[in-house]
Amino acid sequence: MRIHTSHLGYDIGAFKRAVIGELAVGERPDVRLVRVDADVANAAASASASASAAAVASSAAAAVSAAIDTDAGVDAAIVTVDATATAAATGGIIEAHVSPATEVDHWAGGAYAAVDFSEVDVPGTYRIEATSGGLTVRSEPFEIGIERVHAQGMSDVLFAFKAVRSSGEIERKDAAAALWGAEPGAPTVDARGGWLDASGDTSKFLSHLTYSPTMSPQQIPLCAWAFLEARDGLARFHPRFSRVLGARLRDEALFGADFLIRFRDPQGRFYSGIFDGLTKSLPERIINAPLPECVRTDRYIASYRGGGGLAIAALARASRESEHGEFDQAAYLSAARTAFLDLEAHNDEYLFGLDLASGELTPSSESIVDDYCALLAATELHAADPRPEYAEAAATRLAKLEGRYRAGSPGWFEAWEDGRPHFSPVEPGLLPIALLRAAEVFEEDEISERARTLAVTAMSDLIARTDAVPNPFGYPRQRVQPRGGEARDAFFFPHENDTGYWWQGENAALGSLSHAAARVAELPGVPESLRERLRRFAVDQVHWMVGRNPFDVCMLQGRGRNNAEYTPDFPNLPGGIVNGITSGLDNENGIDFRTGTPAGHDSWRWTEQWIPHSAWYLLALSTLPTAAAG
Repeated sequence: MRIHTSHLGYDIGAFKRAVIGELAVGERPDVRLVRVDADVANAAASASASASAAAVASSAAAAVSAAIDTDAGVDAAIVTVDATATAAATGGIIEAHVSPATEVDHWAGGAYAAVDFSEVDVPGTYRIEATSGGLTVRSEPFEIGIERVHAQGMSDVLFAFKAVRSSGEIERKDAAAALWGAEPGAPTVDARGGWLDASGDTSKFLSHLTYSPTMSPQQIPLCAWAFLEARDGLARFHPRFSRVLGARLRDEALFGADFLIRFRDPQGRFYSGIFDGLTKSLPERIINAPLPECVRTDRYIASYRGGGGLAIAALARASRESEHGEFDQAAYLSAARTAFLDLEAHNDEYLFGLDLASGELTPSSESIVDDYCALLAATELHAADPRPEYAEAAATRLAKLEGRYRAGSPGWFEAWEDGRPHFSPVEPGLLPIALLRAAEVFEEDEISERARTLAVTAMSDLIARTDAVPNPFGYPRQRVQPRGGEARDAFFFPHENDTGYWWQGENAALGSLSHAAARVAELPGVPESLRERLRRFAVDQVHWMVGRNPFDVCMLQGRGRNNAEYTPDFPNLPGGIVNGITSGLDNENGIDFRTGTPAGHDSWRWTEQWIPHSAWYLLALSTLPTAAAG
């Protein structure tokens, strides 16, 4: 047996779950929660000396009841209605019950059983003990307290961003960045600023898979926007961290906004990236749009889905701040408006695809990623500078998203002209988040209710899909479609996809969905059962990232246990978050997290840090459903 818990502890007022693995199907260990800190030991000693303790213990034991977890395939449970009385009267031991273990798809680690102890909100240090077949195993100790996860990492993540700011010789080279294909002596671009992309890649990207219609991830602009969104989320849900981290989040956002101002052509169009072909050579740092095998092209003008939409959103949001960076608020807003007007007129011209067989570039068309990125761009512009053209653009994109929805059990969104479903290994939560932001900004418009309704529908479908199979970890499932294959529901992103090579761990996706779930759970009118399920889902994703996963790995470097190293020459930074767990390398119904020699040249898929993971982690924590201090 092996007990998986959150390495960073559990928050008072939040859902709390452990998972026991390496069980046989149907095995049902006896489980108890044991409080191990000194205060409880002293309380237990006093209680045992009292004649009344027996009566207290008896009544407390009677209060312990098994509760059935509503997740499909997980009818585990535990807990005590009065954890304080039980802990004091029984030496800090809370008896628990767990249901028979079930297999999860073809995952390694045997069968798994969930243990839910959400009712235990007494601060302290605990461990879980499980006994079966005469064998007893104990978890590592963990704490239950106020905002434990927030206190152990949010500041670290911000320090990691500051550490990967473009600086030194890279900054000096990027001050005069050349364009791919330009003649010697041609004008250069001041590309100073921004954040370096990953542990082993010093590139700077708005998006790096721009040839894919549906897989283009949002990178630097997403981070710049996310810092302000996270700050505002903390102010509402976790105000003590807003007071401590708010100014740092704002300053990092403005640093990103300054880079976006610079990273434009004379017409005000954003470039999509500066990439050295993974050579690590300064002379190779050139503005270009990469293809597989580090082939570089001159299709470097960013479309809505290629980072342009989020760049507009980030700048428009920054323009509303009372402080500014190197450029002022008027410059941020002007750049956002100029880019918006250009993309409204010319977005189709900047789209392109790739024939993976021939390597030839092909025409392309807008996808669902263009729609939700453009929706967020128009929304943030309207929030900064209300104009009819922004409201009209938002309404147009909302209508397109509504038109892409396909009802079913559960439903899904059609992503592109070929009928493929919408799925993402990076930001599946960005669609409902863009909808929710539109609902906020256009509160007095009919857009608002439609956007809210579609966001609730999207997250309801996600929950239904997630709960349709045994799933004790609560890991999300999406409707995916491998390249050349049939659509299906799955835990992980398919290896065969139209990028031709790119699949990796999905920690960014988990953060995006956690944030989306928490936001939808706050909406008025959401059925209470769905509200509670969304809150549990939001917490599950964060706990997976901080250790409660089948590999007992905390993805946040410097915290928890079993942090993964990338390579000795490109070490991971404290406060950064690695790519994470994938489907099986040899069986996509399985599960994998490979490190060191077994990972070989593919080690980046699991153990390399990447800035979108960290941005989405901050967003997830900013709205995590827990009790807040004070």
